[in-house]
Order: sequence, then C-alpha cells, then structure tokens
Amino acid sequence: MPPPAVSRWSRRRFLVAGGAVGVSGLAGAAWALVARDRGPATTPSTTAPPAHDHATTAPPTTSGSTGVAGARRWSDPDTWPKGKGVPGPRDVAVIDRRVVLDQDARVAGVTVQPGGELIWEPKVGRTLQSSGNVVVKGRLVMRPASPSVEHLLVFRDVSERRFVGGGMDVLESDVGLWVMGAGVLDLEGTARRAWTRVTGAVEEGATTLTLRDAPTGWRQGDELVITPTIAPSSDDSFNGYDTARVRAISGRLVTLDRPTSFPHPSVDILADAGAGRLQTAEVLNLTRNVRIEGRPGHRSHIFIRSRRPQSLAHAALRHMGPRQPDGGFTKLVLGRYALHIHMCDDGSRGSVVDGVVIRDAGSHAFVPHLSNGIVFRDCISHDTLEDAYWWDGAPDTRTPGPPSHDIRYERCVASRVEYDPAFRGFTLTGFFLGRGNGNVIRDSVAVGIRGDTSAAGFTWPEGSEGVWTFERCIAHNNRNHGIFVWQNTAKLHLITRFTAYHNQGAGVSHGAYNNRYVYRDSTLHGNRSGAVLLHANSGETPPPLLFANLTCHAAGQSDYLVTAVRHNGSPGLPSQFVDCSFKGARKAAFGWTYQGEDGDSTAEIFDIVNCTFAGNEFWLARGVGADSRIRVRDQAHGSILLQRADRSGTFQAKWNARVQQHRFS
Repeated sequence: MPPPAVSRWSRRRFLVAGGAVGVSGLAGAAWALVARDRGPATTPSTTAPPAHDHATTAPPTTSGSTGVAGARRWSDPDTWPKGKGVPGPRDVAVIDRRVVLDQDARVAGVTVQPGGELIWEPKVGRTLQSSGNVVVKGRLVMRPASPSVEHLLVFRDVSERRFVGGGMDVLESDVGLWVMGAGVLDLEGTARRAWTRVTGAVEEGATTLTLRDAPTGWRQGDELVITPTIAPSSDDSFNGYDTARVRAISGRLVTLDRPTSFPHPSVDILADAGAGRLQTAEVLNLTRNVRIEGRPGHRSHIFIRSRRPQSLAHAALRHMGPRQPDGGFTKLVLGRYALHIHMCDDGSRGSVVDGVVIRDAGSHAFVPHLSNGIVFRDCISHDTLEDAYWWDGAPDTRTPGPPSHDIRYERCVASRVEYDPAFRGFTLTGFFLGRGNGNVIRDSVAVGIRGDTSAAGFTWPEGSEGVWTFERCIAHNNRNHGIFVWQNTAKLHLITRFTAYHNQGAGVSHGAYNNRYVYRDSTLHGNRSGAVLLHANSGETPPPLLFANLTCHAAGQSDYLVTAVRHNGSPGLPSQFVDCSFKGARKAAFGWTYQGEDGDSTAEIFDIVNCTFAGNEFWLARGVGADSRIRVRDQAHGSILLQRADRSGTFQAKWNARVQQHRFS
C-alpha cells in the first residue's frame, strides 16, 4: 500500500547553515550595566555609551542578607556602573560576577558573561521580567529555599511575528533564554510528585480523588489535570479532560475546588483472564515554584547550545514555542521550541531534566537535537502544538535523520498534543522515537494526542530509524493509534509490556512494507480500530515480525482485533502471532478484509500458533492474495492451513475460507 500522506518533517527541517545573524544591537538606548570589580564594561552595541570607571568598589553582600555568600545585590546601585543606577525597563544588564536578584526587576535584557552568575534570592519570591533576550554564558540559578517561595523569569511583550528562526547564534528578534558557550541553567524548584493515578473510577461531578501514590510536595492551590479514560465510542474519549485546583489534602485523598465535568472510568483490561489490571486516569500536577514564561500570543523559547551539562528540576515552562501566520493557519518557527537543546553533541552528557512541566506550548516541548546523554525523568508536556518529545527527523525519504544518542525518557507524559490545522497532523505524535543509539523509554504515557490518519502516542518514523529500549509504556484515549510504525528495515526492534486502551484508532498500526519488530507481553484493549493494523510483512531473514503473548480484547469496540491491510512488497518469513489471546471482536479476531482482483496483492503469509479465541476466529475476504498461506496450530484447531474461498479444501463458512489439514515444517 502507499505510505501515509507526505511527512511534514521535511517542511520543518532545521537549517543550521545560511541566514545566521549575530547580535547586532540591543533594545532601545540600553547601555551595558556591568557588575562591579571586573574591569571595563563590554559594550554589546556600537551605540552604547562608554563604560564607567569602577575604581571604587562596594563591599560584597553578606550571606545573611540574601542567602548567597559573596554575591552583590541587584538592588544596590553600587553593584552597577557609577551614575547608571539599578537597571530599569530600558536597560540591558550585563553581569560578570555573582549577583543576587533581591528585588523584582524589569529590564530590556540580560547577559550573564562567562564567570558571572545571576542568582534568584533563595528565601524570598522574586520575578525578573525581560522584554529582550536573556543570554547565559555563565550561570543562571533559580533555587527557592522553601515551597512558599516562587522564582519567575517572564518574557514580556514578545513579538512572535518578528522571529526569524534557524541558525546557531543569538538573534535580537527571537526573544528568549539562550544558554551558550559554557553557560549553565541551574533550576531546582521544590520537589513535587509530578503525576500519579487515581485508584478507581472518577464519576462526573466528583469533588475528591483517591490517589495511588502519596501526593508528595502537593499544596493547596496546585493546578491538576485529570486525563480522559472514556471509551472510544464517545467523541469525548480524547477530549474529556478535567482541570481543578487542590482545596485540601488528607493522606492520599485530595479535595478539588470544583466538581469534575467528565466521568473517568476505570478499565479492567485483564478481568476476563482472572487477574485484573486496572487502568485509571492519570492526575498531572502542573504547578511548580520555578517558572519561565512567555505570555499568551507572545510566546518565547529556550535555546541551549552549551558544552556543559544542564540541570533543570521541578520547573514549569509556559507559553513557549512561537508561531506565525501561515495561510489562515499557523506554523512553528524553526529551532525556537519550548526547550531546545541544540547540537551540543557530548557536551550535554550528564544533563538531567527532572519533573519539568511544559504547558501551553506553540511548538515542540522537549527537543534534544543532536545532543547526547540527557535524562528526562517525570516530565510532563500538556497542551502542546507539534510532536511533544521530538528531535529533527529525516529531511526526505532518502536521507536519514540526525541522531541523538543515550537519551532516556523515564515516566514522562505527553498529554493533549495538537496540530494546526488538525487535518494536516498526519503523523502527529507524543513521542517521536528518532534516530540514535542507546536510547530508552520506560513507564511513559501518551494520552489525548490529536492529529489525523497516522497520528499516534508513540511513533517510529519513516527515515529516522532508532533502535530503542521500549518498556512498560501506555497509550490511551488518543485520536488515532497507540503506536505507529512506518519503516523498512532489517534491524531488530523489541517492544515489551506495552498497553494501549481506548484509542480511536488501533492499539498498534504497524508498517511499512518489510521489517523486523517483536511485540511481547503487551495488552491491547478496547481500541476502536482493533488491536493491530498490520501493513508490513516480515523480512527475508530471521527473526520474523512477531507478536508474542499479546492479550487482545476488543471490548465490543471493533469488528476485528488484527486487521491485515493490503500489502505492497514481497512477503518474506511468516508474520507470527504466538501465545496470544483474542476476545470481544464483533466479527472475528483476524480479518483479511480488503477486496482486490486476483494477482493484485501479494500473498498473506501468517503463522498463528498456540493462541486462544473467544468468538469467531478468522475472516478472509475473497480478494486476498491468491497464494496466501495462513497456518494455524493450537489445541482447539489442531494444525490447519487457511486459504481463500476459491482454493481447495473444506469450506468453512464462518471464516469464508477453505481449510486443509497441514503439518508445519
């Protein structure tokens, strides 16, 4: 079959050559405001006035007044060049030693020079507002000393239309936080449990939640999101989110400030197997006391190109990722994503992004592009345009995408991901599992992913193949599929203990023509298009395309559990289903359903071994490949061969197939 609609990756390709522009000037009539005792000011604009004499120095601030030993106070006029005073809204502060932000401030930009540090006062809540770039070549530190202290960096009055995008250098037009050279972000908010699940069903109108885990660090007023779990027969299945704030906490019981608007049913995906495994709604805590924000319609971004590892913990990034008009819709600005770690190579090794929330983003949330050795743990992307966890894909079908190595996603969540316009979101995904070695994703969740056609919670993309360790991940209540694969490859991919439930598409949509994937020990429950849509054949060399120990339950949502889509490409080894169970389909567990003329399609080559069935097992349409060979071996059926109805053998009406006794070779 033909591939899905043309990938948008080539249209979003990041250009790192050509058009790069350096800093040519700074906003307004700003002068360089330099922390004292470091010599003459470095003037960032040719129009800035000359530096002032720094012969007289003020004593350093003591740790008792700000909580930062040896740092000078932002509020002290003697910290800044003589006669200039404390920086104001038209000034760009240039910092080349330790300076503590001991008051709320509004500036036209900040440059932290190598060796300099800008430190938010730990014991008091402080806000820095900037209408221009904050460029960090030294160190930027936001570490509140207690949960009641909030540290904010706010980009105000940003013009998204002025963004240029692309390139490797700081651009005055592209207002955001830039971490360059040997610059370091050191963000550590108060630790909160990033997310957990409820213990059971949540009724519409509920005002309390009982959580599976203790809500460590949660506080009154925290903003919560409850994810949808409604069955896919409802239009609310991927829209049924609830938001509320914490009114009170008693142990694992949380009282909300408003009743829920949607039901959030529990789903016992293994109840009929005699050992229930309850799936329930996730509860995401979006509140953090370290925040970096743009404003609605005035989004900013974070761009990191540093040779030093970064540390971001328990912080929230909001209104990041600018967009621009595009023929009645909008488009992203290349390279200006919410958190973009860009071409750091091994300089990023050791970076940890822990408990970070990115919300209301106009572009990709977490982007480790050509940057290696980064751990993303307990991160949340909620309400994002474009793929949430992503790096650049293949520019075309002949050129492989750029690799990032040793990336780890642990307990990360992609929630409510959209595309503008929605009908062009052909392969929109929560997690883009791109090219690289040593990459791992575990215990992560994709929910509420919108998009069109081949959108999915987790995607192995065309042209950007990476072999990932993929374990214990969940995709539910997505507009299309749980997993989408579109690759032709001889590499072996292993997917283990995956759960997909209540997706509008299939639990797994697997293509393209020939490949080698192994799905093991997974559960596919109540997906509207069934458990597996199978586009691909096995390759020519072992092991074959294998589905082993799958529990597939249609829960009355789909006609078939495994649907074989008409293939393009020659069959190799048999595609195998081994030790699987099938139940709840309206018509049959396996359906070869397409209609075509004799000779129009390649043969269907399947081995179905030691599987169990409740309900009708098979359905073969009259148009399947003439030379198809579907072999079945189990206790109930013995060892048989299924072929289409015009071949030889005993006709089995409920399967629309001819059946012969067959001995497996």
